[in-house]
Amino acid sequence: MINRGDQKLQVQQATDLVRLIGEDVALRAQGREFVGLCPFHDDHKPSMRVSPVKQIYKCFSCGAGGDAFSFVMNYHKMTFPEALRHLAQRAGIELERDRARDATTGSPGERERIAQANLTTVNFFGSTLRDPNHGAAARDYPTKRGISDEIAQAFAIGYAPDGWDGLVKAVATNQWDRGGFEAAGLISARQNGQGWYDRFRHRLMFPIFDALGRPIAFGARRLREDDDPKYLNSPETALFNKSATLYGLHLAKKPIIDSRTAVIVEGYTDVIACHQAGVRNVVATLGTAFTPQHAVALARLCDRVVLVFDADQAGQKAADRAVEVFLGGTVDVAVAVLPSGLDPAQMLGGENVAPTGSGVERFTELVDTATDALEYKLSRMQQQLEGSDTVAGRERIAATFLRELVELGVMT
Repeated sequence: MINRGDQKLQVQQATDLVRLIGEDVALRAQGREFVGLCPFHDDHKPSMRVSPVKQIYKCFSCGAGGDAFSFVMNYHKMTFPEALRHLAQRAGIELERDRARDATTGSPGERERIAQANLTTVNFFGSTLRDPNHGAAARDYPTKRGISDEIAQAFAIGYAPDGWDGLVKAVATNQWDRGGFEAAGLISARQNGQGWYDRFRHRLMFPIFDALGRPIAFGARRLREDDDPKYLNSPETALFNKSATLYGLHLAKKPIIDSRTAVIVEGYTDVIACHQAGVRNVVATLGTAFTPQHAVALARLCDRVVLVFDADQAGQKAADRAVEVFLGGTVDVAVAVLPSGLDPAQMLGGENVAPTGSGVERFTELVDTATDALEYKLSRMQQQLEGSDTVAGRERIAATFLRELVELGVMT
């Protein structure tokens, strides 16, 4: 029987560390090594070196370093058994099942239970959407939005059935781990103590994946106009941090690294429409404002970020907040404002989904000619100045603008 030490060595020898780290950090060759921004501290210059000969990495600023297991455990917040299983699967090596279990209890830990519940639910919602009867009403929405069956499967879109216990019954019937589904925020105990109920009901389901392509949460869009809220997300769990997660990153990561550019849009269907049209370096936040965590994650992958927002007041305010997060960092930032009344899905949808369609050409030109962040902020200040009727008011606007630039580190 192969022991854990032998398995670790086998997996380590089958893993190319440069390729592994290069999936999450943009690396460039420098002599016999590769260098990149260290993902373990706020790195503004390439401080991490990766040795393909020694198969180790080392940051000469914060001291982080190690082998493939160290990187996966620290970057993706995995335990050693989880890292061993992930790298083994990646290398096509089959491990004994008990090697992937918690080292002390012999049973799955909370993270693994949540992960398994999420994966099972992705399949459950997907099969429900495809069901000829139960999924009929839900299939109308992606059809109207021009989402093809192929791209719907790529993003694993599904449907939460219209009832209080569709998933609950499936959990009971199949004897799945109910505690894992509760911990994942998929089902909840009734207040009267009499059983459980589904948290998502009659909604189109958008699984949210981490950078490795593992489902960590769900976004749910209402299908009835009187159901509130319009969008509902999973609660935060041991796997899911809403403020640090970007929708579509698992599919956009390589195109972002290859193009050195990340495009940020506002919603699930906008991301999906872009990918369907062949513009695949596109991600979105999860209904939240842009955060420094988002900016740090993208800075490891690219040199330029283009923020795409609606032309309305809400879109411009969102752009203002996002620009402030990026300014002063290591990434070039630009803002693209969509034509009034259009979102990316509308520009790229319908008959214009082909890569040669006019919608794609217009969107690509919009991204390529996006306004530099500082120029955008100056333009916004000029709009405010034009809207002010007094000298004192204009002075306050100008003073506020200069103070913001100082606070953001753009000027001293």
